[in-house]
Amino acid sequence: MGGLKLAGGLWIIAGLSNLVIAFATFGEPIMALFIVGATVGLAIGALLIARPGPGAVRRSSVAGLAWLIAFGAYALIQLDKQYLSTAVWLLAFGVAGALVAYWRRAAVASA
Repeated sequence: MGGLKLAGGLWIIAGLSNLVIAFATFGEPIMALFIVGATVGLAIGALLIARPGPGAVRRSSVAGLAWLIAFGAYALIQLDKQYLSTAVWLLAFGVAGALVAYWRRAAVASA
């Protein structure tokens, strides 16, 4: 189950990063993406740490796919702008959390 704790930690980092950025972008339309990202990242991270299991891995995979679409689109929008590194940071931690949980699914299923 150690891999799921790592995945949960990555999701929590992604969620906290979104929360910090949401406060920095207060009042802008993109703030909604960061608020949703913070909520999803913290919820999935807490679920993977507190109640690891096949259901948590499935939720992490679904959230990871949605995360890839949402933050991938945001990264593409930021390609020629100054916030590209922030977009890539957010994209990387969410997708990494989902991938680590997905790779550990066999160990979870056999436990």
